[in-house]
Amino acid sequence: MKSETRSAQVLALFALANLLSYASRNVPFAVYDDLRARYFVDDGQLGWLGTAFILPHALATLPVGWFGDRVDRRRLVALGIVVASIGSVLGALAPTFELVLASRLLVGLGLAAIVPVANAVLGQLYGGARKAFALAIFNLGLFIGGVVGFGVGASLGFPVGWIVIAVPGVLVGALFLAVDVPQGESAGASMSMSRRWPQLRRDARKVLRIPTIRRLMVATTVMAFAAGGMQAWLLDFLQSEKGMSKGASTTLLGVCMVGGLAGIVAGGRVADRLRRSRAWGRPGAIALGMVLTVPCATVCVYASPGPLLWAASLCTMFFISWYHGPMAASVDDVAPGPLAATAQAVVIAVMHLVGTAPSSRVIGELYEQWGRREAMMVSTVAVALAAVLTARAFSTFASDHAAAEL
Repeated sequence: MKSETRSAQVLALFALANLLSYASRNVPFAVYDDLRARYFVDDGQLGWLGTAFILPHALATLPVGWFGDRVDRRRLVALGIVVASIGSVLGALAPTFELVLASRLLVGLGLAAIVPVANAVLGQLYGGARKAFALAIFNLGLFIGGVVGFGVGASLGFPVGWIVIAVPGVLVGALFLAVDVPQGESAGASMSMSRRWPQLRRDARKVLRIPTIRRLMVATTVMAFAAGGMQAWLLDFLQSEKGMSKGASTTLLGVCMVGGLAGIVAGGRVADRLRRSRAWGRPGAIALGMVLTVPCATVCVYASPGPLLWAASLCTMFFISWYHGPMAASVDDVAPGPLAATAQAVVIAVMHLVGTAPSSRVIGELYEQWGRREAMMVSTVAVALAAVLTARAFSTFASDHAAAEL
């Protein structure tokens, strides 16, 4: 019972950290009008907000994840959260848009510590049949945080919303220093600075030699591009293309949250259940969710405001949310134990650097050049491609999992 209580406490704290992380990430997307009015920027310039966050976030993920296998994970995560909070406050006080973008670099850098470490820790605490479900619960923080970021930004605006999101991070960072977080198998191993970076490269290459990880990494990168583009421009799309008010569009996002939350939990449950009968059950759940997302998202792009749009939006968020827990669990299933956080970091770093980082900027440019509906359909097509790419991991999953268990 004591062990289960400890696991639940660690899971809850990581979920809270993930909530704050995604609230910090999403709050800029709800204050575009405020930023346009204050800094006189256009849609193309606003598209850099997501990119400015995700580039340092992606670049820092690999070294931070690698250190997560070797140093005190509590201090690593606590430091990252506090750095991100400072960055968010500095952005709120920035006198120019260039300094706003610079502050997003700091926020992205700090928040890089959370996900790879959390995935590795929860993989240790919740092995076997409950792994995808536990990681799905962790990712509830992702989804709730995203909605909180939109809600706080829409209701409080800029700069107040950014400060309100930042303040709780200091408290969460302090809580991490007091919790008993499992350490990596290589924690405490002494290594000179001159040897650390060559070892990091060797470990990253070792992870990338695993076929299933390479295939999942490509699939999740395409999925990240799709999700990032949708996320960055969804609120603006509902208002500018469909003529919805800020209140109505924010309410629709709130309703969609219900579908997304249910989808995260359902995806974890489906993945763990399929895993009992098929070695590739967890990637199978990911692919199935993506396939079911495509027709729902297409209806969302073309439907007029009304019941059909609301129903399609709810279903889109339900199915597109399936992949969160199963993807992290699938990577953990095939990763060598001493490199658990490193494997998560490799996948996340490539996913964000190649997929998420350019997404808001690319969709923003297509938004202006092609039209709003066409730009959003690019993201929908990317989801379909990600489903096909995920299916490629089915054939290698069993052998890679067996190798990781040795």
